[in-house]
Amino acid sequence: MTLIRSFFALAAVAWCGAALHAQPAQDPRFQSAGACGRCHVVSVLEWGSSRHFKAEVDCIACHGPSAGHVIDERNNIKPDKIPHGAAITGLCVECHSAACPKTKSKETCSTCHHIHALVDPKRPLDNRDPEWEAQRQRWVEAKIPAADGSALMGRGQWQEALQQFERSLVLRPGEPEVQRRVQACRRRLAPGLPGFERVGDTFDPKTGLPTLVVARELGLQFALIPGGRVELGSTHHGDSTPLHTVAVRPFYLAVTELTQGQWTALMGQNPSLYQGPKYPEAVRSPVENISWSDCQAAIARLNQRVPGGGFRLPTEAEWEFAAREGGESANDAFNLAAPRPVASGRPNRFGIFDLRGNVWEWCSSLYRPYPYDAQDGREAPEGKDLRVLRGGGFADGAAWFDVSARFGERPDRRLGTNGLRLARSVPE
Repeated sequence: MTLIRSFFALAAVAWCGAALHAQPAQDPRFQSAGACGRCHVVSVLEWGSSRHFKAEVDCIACHGPSAGHVIDERNNIKPDKIPHGAAITGLCVECHSAACPKTKSKETCSTCHHIHALVDPKRPLDNRDPEWEAQRQRWVEAKIPAADGSALMGRGQWQEALQQFERSLVLRPGEPEVQRRVQACRRRLAPGLPGFERVGDTFDPKTGLPTLVVARELGLQFALIPGGRVELGSTHHGDSTPLHTVAVRPFYLAVTELTQGQWTALMGQNPSLYQGPKYPEAVRSPVENISWSDCQAAIARLNQRVPGGGFRLPTEAEWEFAAREGGESANDAFNLAAPRPVASGRPNRFGIFDLRGNVWEWCSSLYRPYPYDAQDGREAPEGKDLRVLRGGGFADGAAWFDVSARFGERPDRRLGTNGLRLARSVPE
C-alpha cells in the first residue's frame, strides 16, 4: 500500500509540475499544489483535470493559506479550511453564488459535482484532452535538444549548447532547468563580472560562474556559493526552531572576514579595539567594534567605487547555507583573548575561512522568529529592530559555534566581538 501511495504521490507531483509549467505566466499561486500533492495525491490529480485548474483557482483559493501554519519540527503544514458534508456546499457558494443553472439548488452541489473536479462523480475523469496531449508531445520533443545541449556543455562547446537549449525552449517555453543552462552557457561565453577578476580557470558546471574571484579594490577574494535547498534551524536553540527548508540562490561570499587593513583602506580610519603595538598582526585581523549601520555605510562606499556594485551583507539563510553545506568543523578559535589573523585555520569545502569563531558576523536580516522567509520584511534595509549576528566569537565557548546559533543586536551598537563578511549578488 505504501508503495502504491508513493507511486501516485510521485505521479501527482510530476503531473502538477508539468501542468504548472503550462501556465504562461508561471503564476506562483499554482506552486502550492505541488506541496499539497505530496499528501493529497488524489485530490490534486482531480483538481488538475477540473475547470478549477483552467479557471486559475488553486488550493489556497478554497482552503486558505497554509504557509503560516507550521505545526511541527519538520515544517508540516495544514490549511485553514477543510470542509466536510454540508459545509462543502457552503464553500462552493462562496464563489458560485448563483443557484445551479440545472437544478436551481444551492444546497446539494456534491450530488452532481465532484468535490474537486466539478464533474459527474459517477463518471471517470477524461484524461485524454487533445490540447493536453499536444502539449505533452511538444514536451517530449523538447527533451531531445535539451539532452544534446547538455552533452555539448560537457564537451565545452558553449555556443552549440546554447543553440540546442534555445531550440528546446521554443518547444517548451519557461522550462526552469533549461533556462538555467542557457544562462550558464551565456556566462561561459562572456565570463567577465564587473568589479571582479577571475582567479584561476575553474567554473561551476551548473551556473557557468567562476568559482573564485577577487575584488581588486580591496584585494579580497570571493568564493562562489552555488545555492540550493538547505535545512535551517536546530532543536538545540530555542530561537532556531522549527527546522525548515529554504532555497538559496547562488551568490559570492568573501573568503575571509574583512580585515582592519581593508576597512582602513576603504573608510580611512580603524575603529577596532584590538590594534596597536600589543597586536602586531592587527592589520590582518578582522575589523571589529563596528555596528550594523557602520557596515552599511562601508558597503555603500564600496558600491560607489566598484563597477556594478552589488556588495552587501549575507542574509542569515545564505550564511547558514555556506556554513552548513560547506561542511566546516569547528577549530580552536574560541575562548581566546583577542581575534586572530584571518585564514589562520582550515577552510571549508567552499574555501571559506572562520565562519565559526574569530568574530561574530553581521547579517542583513532582522532578528525575527523562524521559519525564515525573505519576503516577510525581515530583509528590509530600514528599521531599528535587532539585526542577526552569526558564527560565534573568539571569546565565546564552543556551544556558540553551532551553525544554527543565532544572536540579535541593536543595529547601532559597537562591540569588540562583532565584525563582518561581505557578500555579493550574482549578476542576472
